[in-house]
Amino acid sequence: MKRVLLSIIATCSLLNAGGYKVPEQSADSLGLAASNVAFSFGADAAYFNPANMMFLDGLHHFESTLGWFHINSIDFKSDGGKSYSSEKFDSLAGTFSFVTPEIYENWRFGLALAVPAAVGISWEDPETAFTGKRFKLQVVELNPTVAYRINDKLAIALGARGVYSKGKIASDFGRFGYREIQGDGINYGYNVALTYRPIEDLSFAVTYRSKVNLELKGSADADFNGALAPISYHGKTRVEIPLPAQLVLATGYKFSDFTLLLAFERTYWSKFKDYDFEYDDKTAAHSHPILGRYFKAFMDDPVVKNAKDTNTYRIGLAYDVNEKLRLMAGFSYDEDITSSEHTGLELPNTTSQAYSFGANYKFTPNLELGLGYLYQHRDKKRATGIKNGTRNGTGSMSGEFDASSVQITAMTFKYSF
Repeated sequence: MKRVLLSIIATCSLLNAGGYKVPEQSADSLGLAASNVAFSFGADAAYFNPANMMFLDGLHHFESTLGWFHINSIDFKSDGGKSYSSEKFDSLAGTFSFVTPEIYENWRFGLALAVPAAVGISWEDPETAFTGKRFKLQVVELNPTVAYRINDKLAIALGARGVYSKGKIASDFGRFGYREIQGDGINYGYNVALTYRPIEDLSFAVTYRSKVNLELKGSADADFNGALAPISYHGKTRVEIPLPAQLVLATGYKFSDFTLLLAFERTYWSKFKDYDFEYDDKTAAHSHPILGRYFKAFMDDPVVKNAKDTNTYRIGLAYDVNEKLRLMAGFSYDEDITSSEHTGLELPNTTSQAYSFGANYKFTPNLELGLGYLYQHRDKKRATGIKNGTRNGTGSMSGEFDASSVQITAMTFKYSF
């Protein structure tokens, strides 16, 4: 259960690396596979690269996005020959970005509300429900930023990150019992950015998002049966994990009616060594020489992650068909964050490739509408030592996750004044 909650929080809150990586927060970023870092086409600069706010025109810029997330069923086949399938998951999420004009000379301010993901997965088979019968996580990030123009070619920016996370998870231990954990938390970090344009059509950018110490506090309700009834738990629980820092190096070049965008991301997942829940309302039964071992096995067994730093490579191409219509396409390659030994049913990390396209239409000089679509292919992945339920208690199994996919569609409304 700890692996379920923490893995999802880690991947979704940070918007990057491994897991269900969903960094796209606007139709432009979706259509360009989140390569729009060196150049920005609107207010989403406030989130992806606030230094770019200094290169927008002098108006107020606002945009709001509604996105649909679809995670297909994930198939797992054990070495014993049995197959399991997770349930499909669908969710809607909304975001917005806002950029001011230069209220003070050479200064601009931005504000972005990002919904990294609303992710859920469930396994109904008793053997897999032991790890995660059902869980859901919602994450919201508020990111105010300020940008400063050093000269006509160079701009820098600084921002604060406020991340709110809310999770709910259930595990079914069969004849042994059932448990549910829920919690939430607000945590903080910062981000910085720099954009340098030696000539008008060439841009270089660097962005950095700090590590955020994510703390979740909530409650756990666990009811065990028979001889294990004394270790039932109804009380407080908490956990703290580091969300790794992220560095992005990007460039872009405009030629004729095209804009080519490249981005390289380095995410420092190696900060994830292990993690564990703390239960503040334990009784003597939970520390009993015999019963305590069962409580540890079902509720309090630390999870070793040993994640590694990963790279993501992004490329995007925008084409201005005319003064009103812009077409976009993108591709990204994302590395896996964990070994087979540390991959579980709750979040089958794997290498992935994303293909995207989009369009932006300008109805008036101040009103635009953008559409974006992304398809992410997730490779097959071997997994070993997955904890599961058996007729006699707990066990483990190994096998292979089949290839799977994630789809995202978004519509963005843009307005400047």
